Amino acid sequence: MKNANARVHVMHYMILIFILVIGLLTFSFFAGYPDRQFLVAIGTSISYFIWGIIHHQAEGDLHPKIMVEYLLISLLAIILLRGAIYH
Repeated sequence: MKNANARVHVMHYMILIFILVIGLLTFSFFAGYPDRQFLVAIGTSISYFIWGIIHHQAEGDLHPKIMVEYLLISLLAIILLRGAIYH
């Protein structure tokens, strides 16, 4: 039983890595197009937030505090990337 749970846990993190790598590659692909890069940053942040909720729901430890944490990290990433893109 623990082995199956470990596989699910690893799969969740593989999905997160996939989301972040695709976001990074797409962001790099749109170098020179700041509006598109910003949209990619927003999309990646939203995907990260949704992934966090799904992951913690599946783990059985989803609490409002965790949701706020993922939301704040996502917003911080968007704010920092906006500043870097539109400097």
